[in-house]
Amino acid sequence: MANWGGAEEHELDNRNQQRTFALAGKVSTLRSLALDIENEAYEHNRLLDGVGNDFTSSDTLMGGSINRVKTLLTSGRQNRKVLCYTALFVVLLIFMVWFFSSRIFSGE
Repeated sequence: MANWGGAEEHELDNRNQQRTFALAGKVSTLRSLALDIENEAYEHNRLLDGVGNDFTSSDTLMGGSINRVKTLLTSGRQNRKVLCYTALFVVLLIFMVWFFSSRIFSGE
């Protein structure tokens, strides 16, 4: 009878050891996933910080451009003519780019 208890105890030890190894594998997998998530979150935060800096710099650039246009509009009549000629030039340039690109891509 004592022999039977030793075999049963040995079998329970084997099962416990197998479960311990399985649990250790799962813990290792969870740890690697947690590290991957941490690295991914760090990269996303870095990317978002860069985008925020880009928006800040573009906001500054756009504000400066708007201030220059306001100054140009509030100045004398001669500058208004220059502004109208510049706007007309930009519109014509956009039209020409559209026209030539449509001809090139249509195969004519």
